[in-house]
Amino acid sequence: MKPKLDEFVKFANSLADNASETSMYYFRKKINIENKDDESPVTIADKKTEKIIRDQIRKTYPNHGILGEEYENENLDSEFIWVIDPIDGTRSYIAGHKDFGNLISLLHNNKPVIGIINCPAHDERWIGIENTKTTCNGKEVKTSGIKKIENSYLFTSGIYFHEPVFRNGFEILKEKSKYFRLGGDCYMYGMLSSGFIDIVIEDTLKAHDYMALINVVEGSGGKITDKYGKPITLQSDGSLIASSSIELQDEIIKIINN
Repeated sequence: MKPKLDEFVKFANSLADNASETSMYYFRKKINIENKDDESPVTIADKKTEKIIRDQIRKTYPNHGILGEEYENENLDSEFIWVIDPIDGTRSYIAGHKDFGNLISLLHNNKPVIGIINCPAHDERWIGIENTKTTCNGKEVKTSGIKKIENSYLFTSGIYFHEPVFRNGFEILKEKSKYFRLGGDCYMYGMLSSGFIDIVIEDTLKAHDYMALINVVEGSGGKITDKYGKPITLQSDGSLIASSSIELQDEIIKIINN
């Protein structure tokens, strides 16, 4: 699959280029904001960015599946599925914060083989490819390798936890960590993969929120699982823990599930 994977990586980068152009065109401009059924906001930038990506996929790979945030899923029984979050961090985007990003992932038989975290306002793009080291703007990156919670920087995009035990575990980790910060959207995972922060914990996520993160984090030497330590899949429960090392991940999982 190597020759075909190289082709897909090039194509995924072209998708990210178009996502950058469209999302930056509307960034920090007055645009209409709608609320979806779950009360989350959506803008013309979200919809247009996803439409452009979908159109490009349909034209180039008409048999591929597409799972996105703003429109209906297509061909999810396909061997290859593209998973898209046109603007991860719409609230940040609306507020003019730069930490939003475009998330693009390619699955082969439901297993992620390419993941892109594209943060156009920061002019940074992390690319994770199966069995390959993660890069940011073409340069290899790696996590900090921190192994102890007391030495770690802990981030989350919001204090939203379905289960009290997960919330309680998070509070323990927050107290034990060296430093805690709230906010960052997908940019947090880029910073983790580049070695600047050490733990990201989130809940209530959907597949389009997390599939692109897997290859990026793992290719930089990090670990990413659900709150039970299980691999992330399309059917995961929406909990997510990413950290700089296997040792740190194991310690986090033990505390959360104690």
